[in-house]
Amino acid sequence: MRRRIPPLIAVRAFEAAARHGSFTDAADELAVTPTAISHQIRHLEKLLNLQLFDRNGRNLSLTEQGKRILPEVTRGFDCLAAAFFETYGEKDNKSVNVSVTREFARYWLFPRLNNFYERFPDYAVNVIASEKCTPLDSSEADLVIRYGPKAPLDSVEINLYREEYLAVCSPSMLSEGNQIENLTSKRLLDVRWELSSLNSPTWKRWFSENNNEGYEDYIISNVDAYNLALDAVIRGNAAALISNTIFEAQELSDKTVVLNGARLPGYFYRAVLTIGGTRKKAAQNFLRWLQDEVGTTI
Repeated sequence: MRRRIPPLIAVRAFEAAARHGSFTDAADELAVTPTAISHQIRHLEKLLNLQLFDRNGRNLSLTEQGKRILPEVTRGFDCLAAAFFETYGEKDNKSVNVSVTREFARYWLFPRLNNFYERFPDYAVNVIASEKCTPLDSSEADLVIRYGPKAPLDSVEINLYREEYLAVCSPSMLSEGNQIENLTSKRLLDVRWELSSLNSPTWKRWFSENNNEGYEDYIISNVDAYNLALDAVIRGNAAALISNTIFEAQELSDKTVVLNGARLPGYFYRAVLTIGGTRKKAAQNFLRWLQDEVGTTI
């Protein structure tokens, strides 16, 4: 039977853009420009005489025809990847693709990565930093580190550690002791999380849990990234709630002061192998190293 298949380069552009919901992210994955992705998709739409995407400015969504086609196309590429797995396995058996949040990559993983390379000097770790939740059937990642509620005991996910948040400021903002009442500037900074389904730590919650009054007397600003909050703290612009992971990674003892008060408990970092990762020794070794590292450093 003769197969009728559109050009695979166009189909692959469609599948990547639909999976990411973004021409830019698809272009990053396929190492081309967003313009090339757009061109290939329009070529595919013309060949099929179908509109696959609704385009509204920067917003991109699948049409009903696109939604109908996507699952089978993704399955097809997954089957192709599985078919060539053994061939690429020899080449990739000493590499591991890890999907993590940007904050975890910058402040926990990278400061400790040399410890992994000391144990496995021939390995290569490829980091995919994104706030998006990578599906476990993804062909991009071998191992996923997620942040959220604690995984149950019977889950395939492994709890690494629970995050905590400290109230910190620059020494220049304090008139004397480490009480929040001694701040010379009543400016506080909250960090907005991209995942709205999770409750981010806030100063309002910190005041409540520490039985402190006077929250309304402070000016609250917002940023959307912890590196910005950390920079603001060091410059003396405001006090902020910084994760223990960031605080320990930055060795901030001479640049920041921890305000008196209870730490706010956060969610858990959890690790899980993807379907492809369960077949890779490198990914399994990386997971074991993660567990060992957490046991010795957290």
